[in-house]
Amino acid sequence: MQLLDFLRKFYSQEYADFFKKIPHGAIKADFWRLIVIRDGRQGYADVLCEADFKYGRTSSELERFDTMRLPSGLIQLIEEHPRNLYDGALETGFVVEMSRRSSEGEGWRKFTSSVEISSGEPFRSPRGLYSNEDGNTLEFQRIGCPMDSKELPPNIWLRVKELPLNFIAWAWENGILSGPESHQKTLESWISLPKLIDKTPILVLPGEPTKSENFI
Repeated sequence: MQLLDFLRKFYSQEYADFFKKIPHGAIKADFWRLIVIRDGRQGYADVLCEADFKYGRTSSELERFDTMRLPSGLIQLIEEHPRNLYDGALETGFVVEMSRRSSEGEGWRKFTSSVEISSGEPFRSPRGLYSNEDGNTLEFQRIGCPMDSKELPPNIWLRVKELPLNFIAWAWENGILSGPESHQKTLESWISLPKLIDKTPILVLPGEPTKSENFI
């Protein structure tokens, strides 16, 4: 199967069209993505900033990695999406597409590096803090061995897309979207209780990969 046929079959025609516009050579590797799926164990959440998500470039990563909350930069992309992805993202999840090359396509937003932070922990790659013109932020982490990881670019363009149906089916089959078994009302259902400080970490996006990854 040819690459463009693969993209049309498992992703979309729009995805294939975008790939064709990228110049030949190493630049084509400058386009990567992350799959973000709701963690059903949390149960119902009213807003994106309070929702728990699983994430990964591949299905094995998504099953292995810890639950995270969304950074303000991703929330803004979802809220401002021209096709109203908010409810779908809150219910099932979404796809983040990233590129180091600018794009005039629908939904792309530019994020610029503000600072790069070296981790105090051994064998942990540096992270970069990125922000857009509205001041919303997100973090990227270098991919690869810490001593030989690929540098983060000064600018990264991002957009969010609807989660494909085959990814939703995979999530149901593997219990990612399964909610809590008990529907018993808690004390909080009857009286107002002070909210505890939430310690769920914020999602850090992967930097530019050294090789392409297929989710399933």
